Amino acid sequence: MILLHTLERLKQINELIKTKSTGKPKEFSKKIGISESHLYRCINEIKEMGAPIKFCRKRDSYYYEKTFEIKVNYSIELVSEEESRKINAGFNLNNSSLLFYESGGL
Repeated sequence: MILLHTLERLKQINELIKTKSTGKPKEFSKKIGISESHLYRCINEIKEMGAPIKFCRKRDSYYYEKTFEIKVNYSIELVSEEESRKINAGFNLNNSSLLFYESGGL
């Protein structure tokens, strides 16, 4: 469930940036439980998606330069073996399947 963990981290990063409560990069990385270098990679990836992220030295916090929102939505549904066969055209690796639906946008 690495994907779920990544999506939850993205939501947490967004919330801290929105509220201008990230702290310096070292503090920010500790708040979300990743290394400082990983934080920089995450921020760069989010910037590449169009997020106007800046850092304010006066506030010691990242912030969005203009109104910006990241919305992450997902749902998980457990399906029966029969439903799984229909979905997977009869191919099934185990007795039940976990389907993951993702929607939302950046």
